[in-house]
Amino acid sequence: MNNIQIHLILKMVFAAICLSFLCACASQDGISINFKVYVDGQELEYGKSYASPNGDGTYTINDFKLFISNLKLIGDDHSDINYTEKESYHLLKFQDKNSYSFDLDYAPTESYERIQFSIGIDEEANLSINTAGDLNPTNQMAWNWTSGYKFLLLEGLYSPETSDNLVPLVFHIGFSENKKDLEFELSSTNNIQFVIEISELFKNPNTIDFNILPKVLFNKEESSLVAHNYANSFIALEE
Repeated sequence: MNNIQIHLILKMVFAAICLSFLCACASQDGISINFKVYVDGQELEYGKSYASPNGDGTYTINDFKLFISNLKLIGDDHSDINYTEKESYHLLKFQDKNSYSFDLDYAPTESYERIQFSIGIDEEANLSINTAGDLNPTNQMAWNWTSGYKFLLLEGLYSPETSDNLVPLVFHIGFSENKKDLEFELSSTNNIQFVIEISELFKNPNTIDFNILPKVLFNKEESSLVAHNYANSFIALEE
């Protein structure tokens, strides 16, 4: 066998390896997780006035961010098809738009039946100085005066009917006990679309009266009220 034949064989082997690698990657790439934000059924627009949850006046939203973590895809009860994302921390940033998406690059494209994730961060990561994924102190979600992260950040302005004064709205929800675990039944895994309804954050099951509680920061009791709300119908799977 001469050098030319050897060279051709090596090229063919290399091409076959590359094709196999590309096919493997293609079989794993295809699961997209998407979130779109609404207020009272309308797509979120920063600076737009919405009716306040207590029925007095209006409010606007200037910034909204949310941490989700511990994402898992689960097959049916009789299969072992499961996928757990490593270093599963995602900061959903809605700073200049009303949607956010990310891909599960290494998740096999199987027929999963359920998806699980948490709003917030598990206690070990929340109290750790070792960052992973989106856990970066420069992302404006780390507390300035103590360890831990804000699981949810919403800022805006409240305009009550009885006053011409604008009241700052500041909701920074943290504390490890306010991590809430969610699970949804899936009909498809090609393009998973979630809807976030901000109005539910302030009214289900606890009505947040902006006249009484326009700010929730480092207060455990007040933070718990909001956390119970985001554990309910705040996030829904789009049908």
